[in-house]
Amino acid sequence: MKRSLYVFCLLGLITLLNACKNDDPAPVSPIVGRWELSRGLLSGFPASSNINGAAIDLYYFESLGSTIDIYADNTFNTNYKNVTVDDAPGTWEFSNNSLTLKYDTGDQDIYTYSKNKNIEELTLTTPVSYTLPVSSTATVQGQITTIYRK
Repeated sequence: MKRSLYVFCLLGLITLLNACKNDDPAPVSPIVGRWELSRGLLSGFPASSNINGAAIDLYYFESLGSTIDIYADNTFNTNYKNVTVDDAPGTWEFSNNSLTLKYDTGDQDIYTYSKNKNIEELTLTTPVSYTLPVSSTATVQGQITTIYRK
C-alpha cells in the first residue's frame, strides 16, 4: 500500500511538472515578413496639376522595384531594383505602430504600420522630393510617399 502511494505521488509530481512547462513560442511581431513596394502617393505638387493624392505605380514610371525583408532577429534587408540591384541591410525597432529601419550605412527611415481588413501597409513618414513628367517637355516638382504591402 505504501509503495502504491509513493508511485501515485511520483506520477502526480511528474504530471504537475509537465503541466508547468511553457512551450509557447514568443509572439512574432506583425511587421516580420516580406514587404513589397506597392505604390507612391503624390503630394506637394502645384494645385493646377490635379495630381495631389494620386497613387502611382513606381515600377511603371521609374522601373523601380523594392522589397524589405524584416526578420524576427531585429535585422532587415532592403533590396532596390532599378537599373542595378542593391541591398541595404540593417536593424529595426518597432513600437506604437512606428517602424524605424536603421541602415548599416548610418541612414534611417521611419514607417507607419497599419492594418485594415487584413491589408497590411508600411507608409514612409517623411515624403521625398520627386519630379514627375506631365508632358514630353514639362515636369513638375512635388513629393512622393512610398507605401509597401505585405
